[in-house]
Amino acid sequence: MTTEELIGAAVARCDRIVAGFDDLRPVLAPVLPVTGDDLTKLPPAERIASIALLKRYEQLQDMLGRLFRAYLTWELEDVREMTRRDQANQLERLGVVADADDWVAAAELRNRLVHEYPIDEAEQVDRVNDTWNASFGLIKVYTKLRARLAQQGLLS
Repeated sequence: MTTEELIGAAVARCDRIVAGFDDLRPVLAPVLPVTGDDLTKLPPAERIASIALLKRYEQLQDMLGRLFRAYLTWELEDVREMTRRDQANQLERLGVVADADDWVAAAELRNRLVHEYPIDEAEQVDRVNDTWNASFGLIKVYTKLRARLAQQGLLS
C-alpha cells in the first residue's frame, strides 16, 4: 500500500468514526455530561451509547495519530522515532491543534480509556464526561487535518 493509499484508507476510517459520533450525539446530548456519580441511573440505551462513545474516542484518537504520521511520511519526514510530544509539536506547528498540550491530553485520555478500567463508578462517570467534552475537540482536529490533506491534493 502506498502512502497515498494509506492516507485515503485512514481518512475513510476517520469519516466512519466521526459518523458514529454523529449517531451518538442525539442520544447522549440530553443526558451528558452526567451530573451524578452512577451511570446505571441512565436508561439502558443511553448507558450503552456512553460506552460506545468511549470506543469511538479511542478509535478516532488512534486513527488520527496514524493518519498524521502517514501525512508526515508523505511530506518526507522521518517518523520512525517520533514521540507523542514530537507529533503534538508538529500538529501545533501546522495549525491542526491550537496547543500541542491539547494533543498530548487527547492521547493520555485515550490511553486511560484503553488501559485502565476504573473500579469506582464515579471515576467511570468522570471518564464518560471527559470523553464527551474531549470528543468535540478531537473531531475539530480531524476536520482541520482533513482540510489540509484536501489542500495537498491527497483526497479524491
